[in-house]
Amino acid sequence: RPSSTLSISFSPSSPRRTVAIFKNQSSSSLLLNTSSNKKIQHFRGGDDNDESNNNEDYQEQVVLTATTEEQEQQPKLSSSSLSRLGLLTTTMSFMGNSYATSLQQYPILTKSITACLIFGLSDYLAQKVETKSSEEKKKAFVFNIRRAVASSIVGLCYFGPVSHYWYDMIFKILPGTSIYSTLQKAAMGQIFFGPSFTCIFFASALVQSKTFSLQNWMNKIRSDLPSAWLAGCGFWPLVDLVSYGFISPQYIPLFINIMSLVWNIYLSLVANKQQLLKKEKN
Repeated sequence: RPSSTLSISFSPSSPRRTVAIFKNQSSSSLLLNTSSNKKIQHFRGGDDNDESNNNEDYQEQVVLTATTEEQEQQPKLSSSSLSRLGLLTTTMSFMGNSYATSLQQYPILTKSITACLIFGLSDYLAQKVETKSSEEKKKAFVFNIRRAVASSIVGLCYFGPVSHYWYDMIFKILPGTSIYSTLQKAAMGQIFFGPSFTCIFFASALVQSKTFSLQNWMNKIRSDLPSAWLAGCGFWPLVDLVSYGFISPQYIPLFINIMSLVWNIYLSLVANKQQLLKKEKN
């Protein structure tokens, strides 16, 4: 170009800096100004007479404002933090994509294995809850792997496959997405699916404690099912409203499994109540 001008000005007492970029057909200038307008350096090339004609030929003006104090207050992530964040994001994305692919190719197996892991974890947490807060009890805690395995088998062999077919059936019977249809789905779950699952869970607890018989099972159902069902009425309808209203049908069993992590802790406590009472007496 015929002429180019770079002017740099600043004020030591002002934290605000304004950058203005002016472009025209014959010259280009970069001007940094503050309130004092005190010029410290001036670089110039070309003819001085071109500067007087620049005001009439401006085609573009861009102003960028930044505060030095605000820039200093912005958090700075270290390279190690950024690398960890990137690794976590990549790992979560890979796990999510892998689970979605597995869910499409092997839906029942994927849901069953997921339920198996969550049910086992929930029973372990229930055993931890059963221990008292005293240090003596904490030291005496021994993980009952037989009980956790029994709970995991319920998730693997019952809840995973049955929930797959249950939600497939419920969406065929009630395909609507209105609030009325959602309430109907939630009511059917509380009437049929919930009580049947609770009865199976009670049976598995009796099996692992080596006290299973049809009579003991019926006694357990009569004594503990009503209270468990009433407690479920305050928990599962809210879960159903969220799952039926906002979650894709193929991911509902996964969401239910996650919610079951909380519910099964309570259910494990109820199912193993008699066994705990015997231990306390002994």
